[in-house]
Amino acid sequence: MRTVLEQVFAQNERLGTYVLDDQGGLRKHMSILINGNAIADRANQSDKVGANDEIWIMQALSGG
Repeated sequence: MRTVLEQVFAQNERLGTYVLDDQGGLRKHMSILINGNAIADRANQSDKVGANDEIWIMQALSGG
């Protein structure tokens, strides 16, 4: 998963700083899903990704 993110962020650096914090972890307000399932490793994004998998990066919403 991390390799895929690095490839995307290399093309859009601002996106990378929006999604990941300065330690490389997923920001609290962000969610990443692989085939509709939330990733398990928010700190290192080490989840496995297959060639045909869909990855969604979304801003998490909260409030009431």
